[in-house]
Amino acid sequence: MKFRVACIIAIVLMSIPSMGFVCATRVEKMEADIAALQLQFAEIQKSVNNDQTQLTEMILRADKKLEELGSTQNQTHDQVAQQNVQLALELEQSRNELANMRGRLDVQQKALEEMQASMQTVMGSVASTNSGNSVILPSDQEGLYQFVQQKHAAGDSATALAGELEYVRRYPNDVRIEPMMANIVTAYNKQGQDRDVITYSTKYLQVFPKGPNRNEVVYNMGDSALKIRNCSLAQKSFAMLKAEKYRDSEERAKEAASCK
Repeated sequence: MKFRVACIIAIVLMSIPSMGFVCATRVEKMEADIAALQLQFAEIQKSVNNDQTQLTEMILRADKKLEELGSTQNQTHDQVAQQNVQLALELEQSRNELANMRGRLDVQQKALEEMQASMQTVMGSVASTNSGNSVILPSDQEGLYQFVQQKHAAGDSATALAGELEYVRRYPNDVRIEPMMANIVTAYNKQGQDRDVITYSTKYLQVFPKGPNRNEVVYNMGDSALKIRNCSLAQKSFAMLKAEKYRDSEERAKEAASCK
């Protein structure tokens, strides 16, 4: 028994040095690992410091750039504002000058109209007939109207036409111009002034679309249109009259249909 105890004690005493060796080896390894980690940490810290330095420099440059842009923007706004003010002043000045010019023009136009009215009152108006003769027309509306009626009654169609043209020009809103405009269209058609026929026919239809002389005006317009080969207008004119069986509109419609 004593021998066994002695053996155990001897074994324990022999194992203590080897355990101390193992512990020392592990400590050294841990210290080496810690040193390696510290070295890696130092490198990472150095890299982070470098990145932070670069980032700080970038932020400072960006702030400076923003400040420069803000300054430029403010200067641009100031310049634009000054230009807008200058333009507004120039525009207002131009408007005032234009208003003054219009005012002077209105005064001059009114003076001219008064002068023309005075001259017409004293002299009447002068018109020319197709024969080349000049005729003095009455200056007042009623006098001119009676003048036209008297010339028609006397069979002086040339002078009557001159009076009708002047009456229509002076008094375009008078309902009594309806037969006058129809007479003008007929007279121009007889004289072969086909383009004038179309012009006055168009005016008649605009003012008196359902006037009592409408069919005669349309007939003369179609006839003149056919003469100058305005086929589309001629066809429309006689087609309109064909439906109403006016004069020889059916035959004229066939003639217009063959127009090229």
